Amino acid sequence: MTTHIETSTTVNIPADKVYDALATKAYWEFEAANIAEEPGEVAEFSADPINVVLFEVLAPDALPEAVRSMVSQSLKLKRTISFEALEDGTANGEMNAEIKGAPVKFGAELTLIDEDGSTTLEAEVDIDVTIPMIGPVIEPKVADYVRDIIVNEAALVEKWINENA
Repeated sequence: MTTHIETSTTVNIPADKVYDALATKAYWEFEAANIAEEPGEVAEFSADPINVVLFEVLAPDALPEAVRSMVSQSLKLKRTISFEALEDGTANGEMNAEIKGAPVKFGAELTLIDEDGSTTLEAEVDIDVTIPMIGPVIEPKVADYVRDIIVNEAALVEKWINENA
């Protein structure tokens, strides 16, 4: 079964500046170092179009409680993020992620929208946990985690722009 969520968050910076930040490797290195307790790494990066592959480490205590009992060590998350060019204040993108060695995947359609000096990041996310019988129980917990990633990314991009503008 797949769980679908829609979420959005606001970055208090205009979309062109948010997009410009996302088009720099320095921003993604900052995000990889700060998105989780343990620093991750930027495995691949291109700016035109934006395409980033991040490897992140998820400590067991960062996982939803329903999952912790099944995990004895940190997990490796591979996230791929891409954005098309910003046109008329809007940029469409995607985020796909999978956890190495675990039957968990999620994908999102992303949209950056300029809104009078701030940016809204909208995400439509599909989460799949392919564990018979308990997958549907875990998916909402993973959905909460994905929402947290999106909110944390918005805060990180705002912080990075404010510190590097």
